[in-house]
Amino acid sequence: MAVELGNFENKAHSKDLVLKRTVKAPRALVFEVFTKAEHLVQWWAPKPFTVPKCEVDLRPGGLWRYTFRAPEGWEHHCETVYREVEPPSRLVMEASAMDPQGKPFFLLRQTVELEEKGNETNLTLTMKVLKANPGSEPMIEGMAQGTNMTLDNLAEYLAKIG
Repeated sequence: MAVELGNFENKAHSKDLVLKRTVKAPRALVFEVFTKAEHLVQWWAPKPFTVPKCEVDLRPGGLWRYTFRAPEGWEHHCETVYREVEPPSRLVMEASAMDPQGKPFFLLRQTVELEEKGNETNLTLTMKVLKANPGSEPMIEGMAQGTNMTLDNLAEYLAKIG
């Protein structure tokens, strides 16, 4: 049974966001940091947001649930369904952030590809907005900036634990 992440009023932007980084950590560690709650709470949010809640069921069809918290205290609850899990090289997920009434702002496909390069890893993160509801525009417009900030956090976190 496929997990569905809500009803949507319209299709959204067809533009893909593709971000590439080389991080100084072996691929197996990068994959682990992308897939375990104890790591994700340390880096998976653009500053100054935090991730106070995170649960991971890492398997195709499994859910990753987490909460972004702003310094002012408001929160966005997010749900992600793992569509493909290929350790240690690839993840495909469909993610949604909910408004305060529990209605999804958007449905986003995220593909994480990890290529080993000695003691470093080439990371490619592709994001595609599949569907969106009215009110999601500011989040979608800020997606590139927020995701780049999050990937900066990843590099800093890997340097600490590496």
